[in-house]
Amino acid sequence: MMELGTLGAFALVSLGMVCSPGPNMIYLISRTISQGKRDGIISLLGVITGFLIYIIATMLGLSFLFELVPVMYDIIKWLGVIYLLWL
Repeated sequence: MMELGTLGAFALVSLGMVCSPGPNMIYLISRTISQGKRDGIISLLGVITGFLIYIIATMLGLSFLFELVPVMYDIIKWLGVIYLLWL
């Protein structure tokens, strides 16, 4: 079980990632201004989902798994490339 101090530190770092200005904020602001509040909220939900997946994957130690099985990392990386090209 994770200690309370460790969980608090993890939550603080996660909050910092979400609140820091960067490409996500620019995307959300531009989408909201150009397409309205509804589309901005939908985009926000997408960004939140991405962060949750990232945080959960990190917690489960996928980086360790990718080091053990480099082919798996390459497969996921290329699936991401294909997905972005599709978008």
